[in-house]
Amino acid sequence: MDLSYAYEQVLSRIERLDFSALFRGFRPFPFALYNGSEAFFRGKRIEKPTEFLANTSVLYNGEYIAIWNLMEEAYDFDVLASKLAHEMFHAFQNANGEKRWADERAALVKYRYEEANFAAKMEEAACMKRCLSGFDREAFERLLALRKARMERFPLEYDYEARIEQIEGAANYVEMEALSQLDREKGEKRKREALEEISDPSRYFPVRAVTYLTGASFLSCLRRYADIDTESFTDMLFSAEALKNAAPCALPEEDARVAACLEKWRERTREKISRAIKKNEIVLEGPRCLAAWNVYDGYRDGTYAVLTYFLGYTDGSLPETREEAMAQMKYLNGDFVVEMDSDMTLLRVWRQE
Repeated sequence: MDLSYAYEQVLSRIERLDFSALFRGFRPFPFALYNGSEAFFRGKRIEKPTEFLANTSVLYNGEYIAIWNLMEEAYDFDVLASKLAHEMFHAFQNANGEKRWADERAALVKYRYEEANFAAKMEEAACMKRCLSGFDREAFERLLALRKARMERFPLEYDYEARIEQIEGAANYVEMEALSQLDREKGEKRKREALEEISDPSRYFPVRAVTYLTGASFLSCLRRYADIDTESFTDMLFSAEALKNAAPCALPEEDARVAACLEKWRERTREKISRAIKKNEIVLEGPRCLAAWNVYDGYRDGTYAVLTYFLGYTDGSLPETREEAMAQMKYLNGDFVVEMDSDMTLLRVWRQE
């Protein structure tokens, strides 16, 4: 698709958005569209900068901007503009010194996939669907009670999910509200789809991606039912702030659908590990430090982890600053099974089939 045409289509929609209605203090940020060789930024065509990777917000020439990798496909420009609003929100977060990021390293090593946690999340999804399909105060109170109980029983898991909800859930909320401003029917349809997706237990394994949607839906519930400030850049997570006065309830211990999806996912994980080790295509041996990976789809089983698309590593210990880590990092592209210790030291890396 022609970059200049797509840029103008998106820009015309961005200019129609009321950013202040999406989130307090939010404003439009510069954006760029790019492909494998070039980019379109501030109304002109440029060579693709090395910083332009994935769809995200980056610091470019001293300012935070939103970027989107434009594939060779047809686009709904209302949807694309809403997704650029999502990435602009990340620029807004960065510009405001957002600090409530998740610790992905700790999560890869320590996050536990317990049936009770996900059984409760299924009931939470049902509560959010009731809350947002009409007005149901009882469902909202039950939602808070379930979350308070999960926060107390699964503190590490809840904190990880809540931090993803804070960063990506809020951005997804902005995205869906932006789409509703551009086309109400499309926006409301996407919100209904999100509620259906979070009601499907197969979407939770691994957990990170679905948390974008649970966060957006929970934030929608808070804005409808709760009298708290969800728009400040403080240290408090909105998923914790909402629970300060909530009383926990008993958690459901079992859910047959969750159990089946969890076991199926664990089986697939074990099969991937077994096949890679049996194939024995070793591409790296340690000790090396795992420094970067696709956090959307990385998961661990004992001393092994399954990583997709790429991994980044350093030959020594991980540097203290991100800039130093980026300068020292080496990359492998592809899907891998890795053997590592609890300090995330890579001992051996096999390529998947």
